[in-house]
Amino acid sequence: MVSEWEVRFRSVDGTPLVGTVTSAGGAAVAGFAVLVHGAGVTREEGGFFARLAAGLAGAGVVCLRFDLRAHGMSGGRPHEITMAGVANDIRAAGDHARRELGAAGPVHVIAASFSGGAAALHAAYRPQDVGRLVLLNPRLDYRDRYVDSRPYFDADYICASAAADLDERGYTEKSPFELGRGLHNEVFYLDPEVYLRAVRAPSLLVHGTKDTFVPVESSRRYLPVFGGPVELVELDGAQHGFAVHEDPGYADPQTQRWQAEVIERVTGFLTA
Repeated sequence: MVSEWEVRFRSVDGTPLVGTVTSAGGAAVAGFAVLVHGAGVTREEGGFFARLAAGLAGAGVVCLRFDLRAHGMSGGRPHEITMAGVANDIRAAGDHARRELGAAGPVHVIAASFSGGAAALHAAYRPQDVGRLVLLNPRLDYRDRYVDSRPYFDADYICASAAADLDERGYTEKSPFELGRGLHNEVFYLDPEVYLRAVRAPSLLVHGTKDTFVPVESSRRYLPVFGGPVELVELDGAQHGFAVHEDPGYADPQTQRWQAEVIERVTGFLTA
């Protein structure tokens, strides 16, 4: 029988974080996993992460899914979000699993969308902490997202009106959270061609071929860069979140089939 309870802990910089632990009472423990949601949502990922955690718990993997800083019930200000901060939130969740939940040694990390690159950063810089890495339709190139594709940057320099926005309100735009100076500066130095080479943990990428938020070409491009064993699973026709187009509630039967397939594949990968 699967049981859940809420936990509270702090990130490396003291930011308060709130999460949910999912465990199957009486089942032999096969490992521990931290689930990291994407931008603008919460630890539930529209219900998908709750189902994923239940599936993993049934196979003996104890899961901790938590709200990132400035999301859900966790603390922090949106315009202060940085990828280093998110990576440290992931580290803190793994540390909590070792300190309070009984995990011994490396903890698996499962990250979706925006958090994919941050999870890979964590795996690259803290290899001793990560058992296996699962990236679900991951954002890996943050410079492309937060500088190169933004109309208010030209030849790496921000325009005067956007600079004024940073001066006056602390962020340029909401996409979906407030993009602040720290993030805009930091992403110049987060080169996936560099940090992915340092990822030694066995890795699984899952991506929908019709993803319009993070195109599958990104995962295809960076797959050869990973420094350890890696596999890419493509779901033919799936949109971001492994859903059909315009199904935010994940109610369509095809969405549910895709998500069930992802849960099965991730469970197999973490328990092999």
